[in-house]
Amino acid sequence: MKRRIIGTVAIVAALAIAILLIPDRWDSLISVAKWAESAPEYAWPLYLLSFIASVILMFPGWIFMVAGGYLFGMTIGSLLAFIANMAGSVIAFFLSKSYARHWVEAKLAHSPRFQGFDEGVNRNGFNTILFARLALLPNNLLNYACGVTGMSLRDFTFGTALGSLPILLTNVLIGASTVDLFSTMSEEGLAPQRPPLMLLFGIIVGLALITILSRRLRGRMKNRRNTNVPTPDDVKPEK
Repeated sequence: MKRRIIGTVAIVAALAIAILLIPDRWDSLISVAKWAESAPEYAWPLYLLSFIASVILMFPGWIFMVAGGYLFGMTIGSLLAFIANMAGSVIAFFLSKSYARHWVEAKLAHSPRFQGFDEGVNRNGFNTILFARLALLPNNLLNYACGVTGMSLRDFTFGTALGSLPILLTNVLIGASTVDLFSTMSEEGLAPQRPPLMLLFGIIVGLALITILSRRLRGRMKNRRNTNVPTPDDVKPEK
């Protein structure tokens, strides 16, 4: 988990440095955003299909969330990113449940640990996926992992919808704020400057709160798993 976070931060930092060191690219980036604004009949479907495909193929979704904010603004970007993320997640869930569920059941039919986990998911699937999303567990992997359990589509859909919102809105906000920053620099001919302090402060606070919440939720999930999931030693032979 730490390696994944560090890798994501490194990629974002590298992209930011590259953009700031090549001011000639600002006009190109702004042109893309203006095209998306002027031709939504093409930009919206292209964005939705690309995002949905990325979720199914397990590509990093945060890239498309940031891109949605940059191309379409906070309101439309959030709506499109939410729709695409939900559609891709549900499709991946169905694929996993349709093609992998029976295979996993056959392989783990005699595993008390898996059976206990599967029963727990059946009883409280909504909280399971909600906490997993808020804990920032790998989003695309969760789609397929939940499919091999007995989790219902209703629990998966509502848990994913609520649990994915905080990080989705944060990423879209970053993208929406970036286009305003680039526009200001391009129009005024400014060299790379510090971003607005309120924007920077808001992003830092938001990410910090999400990180703290995710750590606490992961701890709760771990404790619950250790106390509720039976182990082979707990299974007593029938008399």
